Order: sequence, then structure tokens, then C-alpha cells
Amino acid sequence: MFLFLLFLPFVAFGREITTAWALNAGSINPHLYSPNQMYAQIMLYQPLIRFDGQKFVGEIAESWEISKDNKTYTFFIKENLLFSDGSPLDAYAIEANFKAILENKMRHSWLGITQKIISAKALDSKTFELKLKSPYIATLNELSLPRPFRFIAPSAMLNGSTKNGIKAPIGSGAWILKESRLGAYDIFVPNPYYHGNKLQISKLTIKILPDANSRILAFESGALDILVGKDSISRENFLRLSKNAKYQTIQSQPQGTFHIIINASKDRKTADIHLRKAILAAIDKQSILEKILLKIDKPANSLFNPSLEFCNTTMQNATFNPQKAKENLTQSTYNQESLQFVYVANNPIQKAIAEAIQNNLAKSGIKIELIASEPIGFFQKQKNGDFDLIFNETWGNPFDPHSFIASMLIPSHADFAAQKDLNSRQKIESTIHKILNQTDEKILKHDYQTLLNLLDESAIYLPLSHNVVLGIYNKTKIKSYQIGAMETEFLFETMEVK
Repeated sequence: MFLFLLFLPFVAFGREITTAWALNAGSINPHLYSPNQMYAQIMLYQPLIRFDGQKFVGEIAESWEISKDNKTYTFFIKENLLFSDGSPLDAYAIEANFKAILENKMRHSWLGITQKIISAKALDSKTFELKLKSPYIATLNELSLPRPFRFIAPSAMLNGSTKNGIKAPIGSGAWILKESRLGAYDIFVPNPYYHGNKLQISKLTIKILPDANSRILAFESGALDILVGKDSISRENFLRLSKNAKYQTIQSQPQGTFHIIINASKDRKTADIHLRKAILAAIDKQSILEKILLKIDKPANSLFNPSLEFCNTTMQNATFNPQKAKENLTQSTYNQESLQFVYVANNPIQKAIAEAIQNNLAKSGIKIELIASEPIGFFQKQKNGDFDLIFNETWGNPFDPHSFIASMLIPSHADFAAQKDLNSRQKIESTIHKILNQTDEKILKHDYQTLLNLLDESAIYLPLSHNVVLGIYNKTKIKSYQIGAMETEFLFETMEVK
């Protein structure tokens, strides 16, 4: 009887569900980046607050207060929270996590909040206080992200630190990583100490299938019950299978903005603004939306989704006009050199769009050399500015717009590399700093308008579409599935099964 009671919390009843992903979840360190997969960090670990698609709501925090000067955030922690090993999740555990995160502050420098925090401490077991040196508009946004402000059991840290690894992925989220086999599968089971609603799934197996065609074949054969996530299913297969009564297709609200960046660095041929304007005017975006994106993704005419606060601004330079393209090219110093357009080698959408743009630009007299790069090399090229044109994306809610513009200040993304030699760079930086330190909505609206106009005038961005996350599931196994507010938020814990 004692042994039964001891293991009773781990007894789970419900249906087993199988899905697939391109990569293993990794060690699932909540405070680090690739190869840790964001969906898994969200599944295992919880933040103080989360974004539900409309507003911020408490997750670990029951409630919170913000001081009148917007520099002190006090979080009141929910009662009786436990990590998956049964240890307490209280304000002291949160303090230990903040200490570990800030120990690796430089790694997280793309997040503006890491430069603002002057203290993060437990006032008692149920009260956590965060003090900033100045107001920061994106504080709640960045505390709700998939990483790094999610919490692991202090007992799972290495001498109070996580920057060099963890002992085990012990969180307070809905799931526990039970088993992982490299290149084969990850198995998750419910966390018996999870304080949310009881899960209907007893076991979630995520098979590792890097190839999109292999994933869809496995789904149609019945080996998989659901596919969800960015690039998990092609648009062609999504539309084809939507006609099959056995399956239910789903898609998210528009998320981040898929776009092209043209590098304005002085050592690139595209430093010439007339050439950049010629490129923007020569690209037939509507044809790309119809023939490659199949009208599933929403057309984008601005860097950020216009439904976001402060972001309803259209980019005037990003309009298809072949005559204008030729006029700008005539004014440029371009001399028939090949421009390098970098895309991810195993991404068929990027490849197809890059080829279409290569054809568009050839008609205007601009030569393009397509550079296929493996994912790690692709992001390194973004960071180093080793491109003339490259694909990029904003990150959607709750990153956009505040956290995304904050990242423009740090040499870790394509935006910094492309902008750093602009004549307007100093004004762009000062405007971003003004925005991030401001809380008055009227001033924010004005400053965002200024910033977005500066970026438009720089002629380095071509918005293509506002991404949607696609999914499909087998209706004989699954009753309903909800797509999360973030594109890497897979809410398997809310799934209803048959």
C-alpha cells in the first residue's frame, strides 16, 4: 500500500497521442537557446505571467502591482506550487532563477530588460520584487517569453547556475520529459504536480522527422495523430487535406511578419539606396502571395502586424512598380555585379520565393546569386551581415513590437547588421531608446510613427506576409486542439481527445 501511494501521483489515465517535429527537444534548459526547442521549454517551464493572445494573465503569479514610477514590479505568487520533483516553487526559487539568468546577462543582451534590472529578490516566500533602473515598456512582454524567464527547480541547477547546463529538466509546467532518443523521439508525460487542469493525454510521443514529406506521409498513414507548428505541414498539403472529412485543419491568427532585409552596410553593393529602392520596386509580392504562399498567409505592407498597438503604418517604398525600379536603378552605381541572396537550404518556401525574386530582378537588370545555407550558417550570416538580401521574420506576440525593436540595438540579428551604416542609424537608435523608456501612450504612438517612417525611408525592408501557424489533426482521435498565442506554443495540455 505504501508503494502504491508513493507512486500514485505518477499514475496517468488517458489517450496516447503521437506527433512529429524536425529536431529533438534538446536538454531543455529554460535559460538557454538552440538546440533547446522553444515549444519544449514552454511545455516544461512556466513564467510569472503569460500572454493569452489579448492580455497578460498570471501563470505563477496570482497578481502583480506596478509602482507609480513604473520601476518596481511586485508579483504575488500562487499558493502551493510545486516543481515536477515535488520541491516548492516559491519566490525564493524565482529569485534563484533570476540570479542564474542574470549571471549570463550578456547572452540575453538582446532583451532590453536584462539591461534594466537592478534587483530581483524574494521579499518572502509568496512575494517577488523586480526593480528596474528606469521604466521599460516591454517588461511584461519579455517576462512572458518562451525563454529565458521561465523557472527550473533550483535543485536541478549546477551549483546555482544554468549557463553551463542543468542536472535535469525539472519545471512546473504541464509536462515532464520522460525519455529522449537522439534522432528518433521525445516522450512527454503529464506532470503530476501541475496546478492547471487535468490533462486528457497520458503520453505524448514526438517523433523526430526532419523531412516535411516524411511527416505528412506518417500522418496520412495513421502513425501520427496531429501535426502543428511553423513549417510542420506544407501549404499544398494543408489545402489538400482540408478536403478530407477525416481530418480537421486549423490555423492561427496572423503572427510575425515574414520579410526580406536588404543590407545597407557600406561594404556591400546594396549600400546604394537607389539600388535598394530599385530592388523593392522590382519584386512582385502579390504573385508570391498567390502562387507560392497560396493565399494562406496574410499580405503584409508593414514591418509589424498593423493590429498591434502603435504599428498601423504602411511602408511606402515596398510597392511593386517596375518602371520605378528601372528609374532608381539608372540613378544607382550598380554595375551588373551579382548580389547574394541567402536562404535556408532545407526550406522549400524560401527557395521558391528566392527563385521568384531572382526572376523579378533579372527583368529589371539586377543579377542575383542564390546562396543556400544550412540553418546554423544562415543565422550566422544574418548576425555577421554576410548577405546582400536575406530572409527574416519578426517574432509575433508578445515579442512585437517592443522586444523586436530592442533587438535592433544589439549585434546579434540581421536588423543590426543591415542598419548599422545607415545615415539615419543614430536617429533610429535614439528613437528606440526613447520608446523603450516611455510609458505615455500618446508619446509612444508618435515615436513609433517616427521609427517606422525611418525604417521605411531606409529602403531595407520588404514585408511579404504575416505568418500563420498551420495544423491538422485526425478527428477520430482528437476532439479539439487550441493553437497558442505564440507560434511555438503548442497547447497539448488543453487538447480534448476521443
